Amino acid sequence: ARSGLGWYGKHTCVIVPGHGSWVMLGEILLDVDIEATSSIDKNCGRCSICIDRCPTGAIVGPYVLDTPRCLSFQTIEQRGPIPVPLRAHLGDWVFGCDVCQDVCPYTGAAAEVIDGDFAPRTIENAFPALQWLLSMPEEAFRSTYRGTAVLRTKRRGLARNAAVALGNDRSDVASDALANALVDHDEPLVRGHAAWGLAEIGGGTNRRKLLQSLSVEADEYVVSEIQDALNRL
Repeated sequence: ARSGLGWYGKHTCVIVPGHGSWVMLGEILLDVDIEATSSIDKNCGRCSICIDRCPTGAIVGPYVLDTPRCLSFQTIEQRGPIPVPLRAHLGDWVFGCDVCQDVCPYTGAAAEVIDGDFAPRTIENAFPALQWLLSMPEEAFRSTYRGTAVLRTKRRGLARNAAVALGNDRSDVASDALANALVDHDEPLVRGHAAWGLAEIGGGTNRRKLLQSLSVEADEYVVSEIQDALNRL
């Protein structure tokens, strides 16, 4: 922003004239002096669409982001449990959230640019099955997402996110996948979120599955998630 490439929008992303905030920023290191450019004297005016549409209210004011409430932080950078009050807001998202950019008028008015380097390798990469994300082994995770930013969330983080998304889905298929994860998944973080998902779906069968798991679960964190889930039921 100080270099004049763009200006900070109220969603705290840099808006580039003609492109909006959907840009990949890079840098070039030079050993020559070049003339400095000034910053762009622009702002978002009275527009507050990004603030109004943020799923969790993470944009607490113009140009101010409460990072822990941002779903991009929670689904990518968060290494521990996703706070319970935020889980329902994930919907079926498992990696990031771009609502504030999607609704920005500057981004909406920008010309579409097709760049093969940013295209998904397959349709499954763009829209992965939640059940597969929940149960995928480490090698499958690394081979599928090698060379992409998805590796930042790590396998257990992506599976955790899938457990939350399946809970929000509330289908019979989601219930079966979560029940299997609660029993078989090697990561306590994922088993804990599977318990939350089963409670979100509800029903007597899921209550029995939670009670059965409670009797054999040894991890304290997972036990607390199961107890919380049973209390909600």
